[in-house]
Amino acid sequence: MKKKLSLVIASVMALSLSFYSLASATETVVIPADTGKFSNEVYLNGQPIKENTVIYANDENQEDLVEKYGLEKPSPSAKLVSIQIVNNDVDATQPKSLLPKDDNDYVSPSSEIFGFKIVKGATQNVDGWTEVARAKYFCSKAIGLTCAGVQLSVTANESVSVQVQSSLTVGANKAVAAEFGRTVGESIGVSTIVNVPIDVPGGKTGIAVGYPIYKSTFCSVYGKGIFSDTFLGGATYLEPKPSSIAVTSWIQG
Repeated sequence: MKKKLSLVIASVMALSLSFYSLASATETVVIPADTGKFSNEVYLNGQPIKENTVIYANDENQEDLVEKYGLEKPSPSAKLVSIQIVNNDVDATQPKSLLPKDDNDYVSPSSEIFGFKIVKGATQNVDGWTEVARAKYFCSKAIGLTCAGVQLSVTANESVSVQVQSSLTVGANKAVAAEFGRTVGESIGVSTIVNVPIDVPGGKTGIAVGYPIYKSTFCSVYGKGIFSDTFLGGATYLEPKPSSIAVTSWIQG
């Protein structure tokens, strides 16, 4: 959905999540998509959106929303309709207090094998940049009429790779992934269905595009020494969430 650089910057800022603030009511209307689920935040272009909510665009704010959230238009003339964050993973159905504790200060023996010490920072959710699903509908009605209440079924069923973004060695990146019990490039299936309601004007096409959502953790990497450890740099670990995607919908034509 956006450039990798933005995603890395968002991950580096994970330790200061309170720095961000949601868009004001004058910019957008946020409507819960499923009020029965516990909401977290997903960062698009460094800006937070609540999970399981929809942001609707209008003629006045849509270009601002496209820029703010770093969205990629399906065509230069496409008009944004909505941004939707859907989390169907298990952790979306209950408060954090009921979930297993994620001890970021724990150093597992797996990374020690590689000769590195990995210290985890805070974890946040960020959207990916590779499309995993698309749906579209052409309204064949005459110009001036509307195909109202169209449901675009965005079906994601793709393998998305675990990634480590850093300027460190291949060995260091492997150690970071091992800290999370994964390997670099390991595939995780992303599978979910999102129905996007949209009104499509006659002679135009409604499009909805889905992108993966990653759990992003910034880590400090140290080389193990006999007497002391040497700081080597930072790395961002990215693990796709199996049943979560970010969906944008558009009108084009």
